[in-house]
Amino acid sequence: IDKVEDFEKLLELEENFVKNQCKIIIKHKPDLVITEKGISDLAQYYLQKAGITALRRLRKSDNNRIARAVGATIVNRVEDIKQDDIGLGCGLFEVRKIGDEYWSFIEQCKNPKACTLLLRGPTKDVLKEIERNLVDAMSVVR
Repeated sequence: IDKVEDFEKLLELEENFVKNQCKIIIKHKPDLVITEKGISDLAQYYLQKAGITALRRLRKSDNNRIARAVGATIVNRVEDIKQDDIGLGCGLFEVRKIGDEYWSFIEQCKNPKACTLLLRGPTKDVLKEIERNLVDAMSVVR
């Protein structure tokens, strides 16, 4: 890239690419999009404008659990999305502030195949003890 015009053309191409990617997602009318990668500000703008919430940079294990809980299929490219991939089992999505941090909650799922237990305690030592007790209890149940 030697000229300003070349850079402007590159930015225009990128903007059109992001807009087309978002159009494909919006066409399927999801309420929530979850990704393990980042989402550009422009993509967030288009999704927000369509009333779609986007969660980014989730761990792969969390993404798999959410997919199981809501009945979704994880796809690697937006071009591969089919209507069957959209998880329709999520009853309620909320963001809540607990302490100083914000947490995303996906609740009231229909036929969930996974769940998360949120453990809270006054100190890390107490929390570690609660976690050990929970692991022991789950081992007994299996």
